[in-house]
Amino acid sequence: MRLARRFFLLAGALLLGTLLLVGMGLRGYVEGPRLEAERERMLQSLELASRLLATDIALASDPRNAAPELGRLLGLRVTLVSPDGTVLGDSGVLGGDVRNMESHATRPEVLLALQGRTEVLQRRSATQGLPTFYVARMVDPEGMDPYLVRLAAPTGAIRGPLDQAPLLLGGLGLLILLLLEVGFRLVAGSFRRDARRLEEGVLAMSEGVFDLLPPRDVLAPELSALGRALEQLGEEVEGRGREISRDREELLSILDAMAEGVLALTEDARILRMNRAAVRLLDLPQPEPFAPVGTLIRSTPLRDYLEEAVVLPLPPREFMIGPRTLRVSAHQLEPGGAVMTVTDVTDLRKMEKVRRDFVANASHELKTPLTAMRGFAEALAEGDPPEPLRQQFLSSIQRNAVRMQVLVDDLLDLSRLESGTWVAEEDAVDVAPVARDVWALLNPQHAGRDLRFAVKGEGVVLADAQALAQVFQNLLDNALRHIPDGGSIWVEIRPRGPELEVEVRDSGSGIPAQALPRIFERFYRVDEGRDRSAGGTGLGLAIVRHLVQAMGGDVEARSVLGEGTAIRFRLPRLDGSVLPPEGAGR
Repeated sequence: MRLARRFFLLAGALLLGTLLLVGMGLRGYVEGPRLEAERERMLQSLELASRLLATDIALASDPRNAAPELGRLLGLRVTLVSPDGTVLGDSGVLGGDVRNMESHATRPEVLLALQGRTEVLQRRSATQGLPTFYVARMVDPEGMDPYLVRLAAPTGAIRGPLDQAPLLLGGLGLLILLLLEVGFRLVAGSFRRDARRLEEGVLAMSEGVFDLLPPRDVLAPELSALGRALEQLGEEVEGRGREISRDREELLSILDAMAEGVLALTEDARILRMNRAAVRLLDLPQPEPFAPVGTLIRSTPLRDYLEEAVVLPLPPREFMIGPRTLRVSAHQLEPGGAVMTVTDVTDLRKMEKVRRDFVANASHELKTPLTAMRGFAEALAEGDPPEPLRQQFLSSIQRNAVRMQVLVDDLLDLSRLESGTWVAEEDAVDVAPVARDVWALLNPQHAGRDLRFAVKGEGVVLADAQALAQVFQNLLDNALRHIPDGGSIWVEIRPRGPELEVEVRDSGSGIPAQALPRIFERFYRVDEGRDRSAGGTGLGLAIVRHLVQAMGGDVEARSVLGEGTAIRFRLPRLDGSVLPPEGAGR
């Protein structure tokens, strides 16, 4: 209900209440004297009726007709009653037949008259049911038995006009209220219009529009202060809205820039917010707001985890989503729901596996020569073996020591390459002479074997000379350990666009197709027993891959079982494939 309507109703209630109280007070003030005058009139009428009955024998001797006659004369209801209560005549009975009227012996005014007392009583009529004045007196007509004369007058004739006074005042009050209503409407019209304009301005503020508030100078004086307060409020809300929008945009930018996925769920497992990383890691389409997470996640274990985490505290768990290993952590929120963080730990788990394999393989590779050296050393320490056997033991110790040194050197080289501490120098290097120089260093170790070696083509690359020499050393040494006597090794050099392709091919036993993708892994051997007996560490090709990649190239292997193996690597080449003048740099 509007304030003006409530004020109008309150004012109307107060006005009507006041008028009613005034009417009731006025009624009480006027009613008392009028009732008293009516009592006095009834006493006088009783006195007159008593005298007439006492002096007019003819009238008194016929009570049945006397009662109506006296009633017409006095303007009152007249009842003549014998001392035992029998009604002798009544002016209020049609036809004067009073034979069926009940006894009046118990009427209060009759009892008082029998006691010799004359009082005007006010009570409700037993026959008519109306408030009535009653008064009675014993009369003793000459020559007749005494009987009572009773007069009755309804109070309605007195109260009627007075009862109308409150109604008249109430009607007057309603008329005043109508006039007040008209006045209120006229006075409050402009007030309501200004209030409506303020209301529209506030509603516009709630929608982000802050320039629809009316100017203070056109408002009613009662609303001017409110308009000023709303203007200040609008300015504060607008400023805070800009701050909130800026903070929200910054927060969303930060969330979208995070490498970890962030997924906010409601208490009934619906998506409240998801950053780009979560969409990418979970391989999801961009969800609709408040979409059930169970309809989007295809992985059953992950779906169950997300739906349970919004109601139960769960520890972090890892899930396989395609090729990725994801670690999901749940953090419950106080109002309900949870925030999930999704971290891609695929590389970490791969590194952990590589580290475990590396430790296991390194330990295994070191254990074999150490065990042999310890056994031979203990044999030499326990006795004095014959000289041939002693030389054999010492030769074995020396051979295993060299093997351990080579393994440690390869491990150190691989460690530097993988840690990033080694940086390749960029020099112009002629590839063919490097390959021939490395072969010249390795060939004496295989002087008793019938081997053929050839270098085809030439070219200049931008690379680290020592690293390129180590690449050739590892590739040629690996080929020498896998070709039989009479075998061949070829080095072919050919340009391929901006790169120079170098292929080291042998006529050895080849590599099975299932093993070919793994030959660049550390400590991987196609035939472990043969490689270990030939002195290989299983790290040569891994070092080759790191060196070539560090110099900006790539490496691959091709092989057919029984027909040999070809290792190809590509490096950036210099235009013209010739060495630049001495002192010139790139």
